[in-house]
Amino acid sequence: MRILMVSAEVETFARSGGLGDVVFGLSRALAKLGHEVCVVTPLYGNTPLDREHRYWLGSIQVRVGWGARDVREMGVCEIDEGNLKFCLLAENQLFRSRKGIYGDAGGTFGDNELRFAALSRGALEIAARLWPDGFDVIHAHDWHAALAPIYARTAMGETWARMASVFTIHNMAYQGTLGFEALDRLGIPRELFSWRGLEHEGNVNLMKGAIACANVVTTVSPRYAREILRKADGFGLDWYLRMHERRLLGLVNGIDADRLDPSVDPRIAHRFGSEDVAEGKWENKRALLAEVGLEPTDAPVFGCVTRLTEQKGIDLFLETLPALVDRGARVILVGTGDAALERGLRAAQSRFPGRVASRVAFDGALAQRVYAGSDFVVVPSRFEPCGLTQLYAMRYGSIPVVTDVGGLHDTVEPANIARGTGTGFVAMRPSVFDLLVALEDAIDAYADRDAFHRLRLRAMRRDSSWTLSAKAYVTDVYQRAITAAAR
Repeated sequence: MRILMVSAEVETFARSGGLGDVVFGLSRALAKLGHEVCVVTPLYGNTPLDREHRYWLGSIQVRVGWGARDVREMGVCEIDEGNLKFCLLAENQLFRSRKGIYGDAGGTFGDNELRFAALSRGALEIAARLWPDGFDVIHAHDWHAALAPIYARTAMGETWARMASVFTIHNMAYQGTLGFEALDRLGIPRELFSWRGLEHEGNVNLMKGAIACANVVTTVSPRYAREILRKADGFGLDWYLRMHERRLLGLVNGIDADRLDPSVDPRIAHRFGSEDVAEGKWENKRALLAEVGLEPTDAPVFGCVTRLTEQKGIDLFLETLPALVDRGARVILVGTGDAALERGLRAAQSRFPGRVASRVAFDGALAQRVYAGSDFVVVPSRFEPCGLTQLYAMRYGSIPVVTDVGGLHDTVEPANIARGTGTGFVAMRPSVFDLLVALEDAIDAYADRDAFHRLRLRAMRRDSSWTLSAKAYVTDVYQRAITAAAR
C-alpha cells in the first residue's frame, strides 16, 4: 500500500507536542510492515538537516488560490529511508525564513492558513510526482493538513476526487476557523460553504470541511472518539460528528519503542531495563534531583512534563503541592506555555525550596531524564485525546497518575496493589480533590516496596509500541477508506 502522510509537525524535523511524535512513529511502523509511506511537512527555518538528503531537480507548482499569481514554485528536500520517505517543502517566504512552526517570539504568524494550505496542496503535488502511476490513501493530520482531503475531493479533478482519504483529529480544540473571505484566498470552491460542508457559525471551519470530505475520520483513542460526540467535548462540532459517527473511529496512539528505550537512551544518567529497574531508577533519581537542585531523598518523586495550557490541568496539580510536600515528596515541573501558569511554576519553586523544582522550558532531553528519574509522572488533564506522556512514563518505569479522560482512560489500568494488577493511579474526575486522592494512593503504594516493584515491572512491560495500532490503521482505516472511495 502507498500512503501519503501530511502533517505540520514531524518528530526529528519540527514538533511542539505529541502530533509530531505520532506522525513519525506511525509512519515508521507502517514502513516496517512493508508499506510505502511518504511524509510531507515543511522545511522550517529551524528544521535540522543532519541526515543524508537531496533536493529534487526542478520545483513543484503549488496552487493556493484561484488567481494567476496564486501559484507558488516550491522546492522539495527528500530524505529516503527505503519504504519511508520524508519530503520537506522548501519555500523561503512561508517556511524557511520562519524559526517557528506556528509563531515566534513576536506571536502567532498571521498567515498560517496560507502556509498550511500550501502544505496541503504541495503534499498532493509531491505524491503525483513521486507516484505517477497512483497511490492508495491520503492521511491528513489536524486542521493544518485539513485542506489535503478538501483539495483532493473538490479542486483537482475527477481522478483525485475518487482518492481515498483519512483525516485524524488530534485535538478538537483547534479547528482552523477563518472568515468567509478565506474561500477565494485559499482556492476552496464556494459550493462547499454550507452547513453540510465547512461552514460553521458563518465562518470557514477547515476541520469541519475535512470531516465532510474524508472517507474515514479517526481520533487518537476510542474513549476520545466517544467524548467528542458530547456537547461538552465537541467544541461546537459534536452534532456534526454524530451525523458522521459511522465514519468515526478511535485508535490508541503508540510510541517509538526503539527510540524511547531506557536500556539504550544516551540522555539519561544510567541505562536500565526491567531486569535491573530498581538500581537504574535509583541512579537516575539521584542524578535528576541533583540536576534540578532538590534535596536527595528516598521519598517518592513526582514529575510533570507538560504544555502549560488549561487543558493539561497543571493548575489542579499545583494546588495539591502542599499536601505532597507535607508527605515528604519531591516534585519536578517542566513545561512552557500560558504565562500565568509559567508564573505558577516559578511560584511553586519559590514557596517550597529544596522540595519543588520548576523548569519553564521545552526540553526533550530533560523530559527523558524526568521519566527515568521520577517514581511517578502526573498527567492531570481536563481532557486528553490520547496523551503520550503516560506511555513514555511507563516505558521508563515511572508510574502514571492520571485523570480518567480520553486516552488516559484507555491506556492506564487502575492499580490494585493487593491483587497485583494495574499500571497506574486514576483520579475519577479532573478536580483537585480527586487528583489528591489518586496521589495519596500512589504514596501509600510506594511504601510497599515489593508490591511497588511489581507495579513498575507491569508498567514497563506494557506493549505501547506502534505495531498493533499500525496494523489496525491498515486493516480498519485505510482499507475501509479505499472501499468507501470506490463506491
